[in-house]
Amino acid sequence: MGQVQDTTSAKKWEHLSEQDRYKIEALSEQGLTPAQIGAALTPRRDRRTIERELARGMTLQRDCELRERMVYLADAGQRIYDENAANKGRGLKIGHDHDLARYLEQKIGKRSGRRTRRLAPSRRRG
Repeated sequence: MGQVQDTTSAKKWEHLSEQDRYKIEALSEQGLTPAQIGAALTPRRDRRTIERELARGMTLQRDCELRERMVYLADAGQRIYDENAANKGRGLKIGHDHDLARYLEQKIGKRSGRRTRRLAPSRRRG
């Protein structure tokens, strides 16, 4: 079978959107299982994806009688997702080079001291 006759389509993976997270929150409040929640979403999501999202957004809440319960909150899940997305990427080159960090701090400290001394007399005149 050649590539021309191939009938399978390429799977495009997508991250959960904020709207998907709100749908998950509403469906989990109704007591559905992760497999049922995944089947209810469009496009359909795997059970494991929903389990991971529920774990990410689980939050401890207290009611007026100070009873504690764990609930999924879409806002918490989205906030954690955004924080994790911001932390992706390569680390800074300065990383573990403590000598370079000390040198730069020393140079910046000397320069900023000179600038403040230079600006101070001009402020008195004006």
